Amino acid sequence: MTNMKSGRPPVHERKPSRQDIWEAIVANRDGFTITLLKERSLAHVKTIRDYLQCLIAADYVARDESSDQITYRLLRDGGHHAPRLRKDGTPVTQGAGTENMWRSMYMLKEFTHEDIALYATTSTVQVSGLTAKAYVQQLLRCGYLQVITKAQPSKGKLAKYRLVRMNGPLPPKVQRIKRIYDPNTHEVFEEARV
Repeated sequence: MTNMKSGRPPVHERKPSRQDIWEAIVANRDGFTITLLKERSLAHVKTIRDYLQCLIAADYVARDESSDQITYRLLRDGGHHAPRLRKDGTPVTQGAGTENMWRSMYMLKEFTHEDIALYATTSTVQVSGLTAKAYVQQLLRCGYLQVITKAQPSKGKLAKYRLVRMNGPLPPKVQRIKRIYDPNTHEVFEEARV
């Protein structure tokens, strides 16, 4: 196997995200302005306003107009991850299966793809064995997982894996071109060539 290629996009190519805005909000929880969020997150003012609208609708943030300048404060801390919300404040569920699979891999020491499907499924998110298998295989090909026990189909035994690249809490995203983008490090990992 050759080394996996990885690359980090230059800072000027990475667009600030809702995560950057959220981190600025949490760091200034008792009072912040749009100007402060712009300085801390580098996001566009429209992006900040749109996200604040979602956070206000979901009761994460309150707007205070009692002073000359409009300020905001954090009402409810949803944790490290930026709340994924629609404009009306309802949660976005797309991608929740991938988040649950990554969290399950992070917590379990060893696992099969069926273990991941089981632990990632909740009352609101369904993860099939096929979905978990595809995600596990892509992570394996890009160097995130190590095979602990090989599959033995004749005996009905599934392969067991261990997570070996733990860059952070955000789940690696499989891109259409069979690469993985890691939002924790902003790196791209390609399949290893044999």
